Amino acid sequence: MDEKESKKDIQPADSTGEEGPMPTSGSEVEAGAATDEAGGGDINETCSPEAAATATTDTAEAVESERFLRLAAEFDNYRKRTGREFSELIRGANSRLLRDLIDIVDNFERALQSNDSGGNAEAYRKGVGLIYNQLQDFLKREQVAPIETVGQPFNPDLHDALLQQESSEYDEGIIIQEVQKGYYLHDRVLRHARVIVSAGPGKTETKEKK
Repeated sequence: MDEKESKKDIQPADSTGEEGPMPTSGSEVEAGAATDEAGGGDINETCSPEAAATATTDTAEAVESERFLRLAAEFDNYRKRTGREFSELIRGANSRLLRDLIDIVDNFERALQSNDSGGNAEAYRKGVGLIYNQLQDFLKREQVAPIETVGQPFNPDLHDALLQQESSEYDEGIIIQEVQKGYYLHDRVLRHARVIVSAGPGKTETKEKK
């Protein structure tokens, strides 16, 4: 009876037959806790919100700087390309203009050769008249039109006044003579007309009217 009870009291520590973990001393527990605290402190310092915000800001600034440089390079290329295209457009327009003028110069040369060879004066005059008409047609095609002068009020935006003269025919401030033609190019003044402006009737004429 005593032997059976003694056998029941003796039981293995684990059902697997292994012994359980040995109890840990107080000093070992404190050392482990200190290590965990130290390690946790390092992780918090490297991943702090301030450091993360700084890294994000630096990345955003680098992206914006790269974007700005790319846009600046694209704009510079666009400026150079448009400059070349504009220059080519001007050269093309000048070429067409000069071709038309060359035809008129050819006609002038023919007229001069005809006059030198002792041709008819009347035929020469008609030839020069034809060349003049050709020039007028050329100016019309290019939207060049003369500025009206005689009988018109003086306008400093259109006319250059060389002097004033007394006139019984025109009131003061009215153009009485054109010295040099002025021209529009489209709706802008290409060259101002040089004119003489009326100063009104003279003193003698004014007295006679009274």
